[in-house]
Amino acid sequence: MGWKCIIAGGELKDIRQDRKESVRVEQYAVSERAVYFQGSYLPLKYVKAVRMQPSVYRPNHCCGIGIPVTKVRIDYGGEKPLVLMLEKEENAEKICAAICAGNPEAAAEEYPDPGTGKKP
Repeated sequence: MGWKCIIAGGELKDIRQDRKESVRVEQYAVSERAVYFQGSYLPLKYVKAVRMQPSVYRPNHCCGIGIPVTKVRIDYGGEKPLVLMLEKEENAEKICAAICAGNPEAAAEEYPDPGTGKKP
């Protein structure tokens, strides 16, 4: 499978080796240098901020009961942030920790409480 970098000109040279060394977390993978998702990757050196937040996934886009998920929002300077959706909060924490370990300059933000609007 050919991996495609989502940032033009930001490709990693030894992508195959880096991908082999990555750790799988649900449907994503994280290495010391990149986050891998759906045939693409984002080098960690471009990550500016990462944030976890609880959410609900509604598979049929209906207003009924949804599946609780945790989203990881990764801001990297693009038009839209990269949003990873995970079933378990522990897995979202693993991805955030791996991103912050790979890029210590990335700011880990906390999500605001929906009721008060304040960060916990």
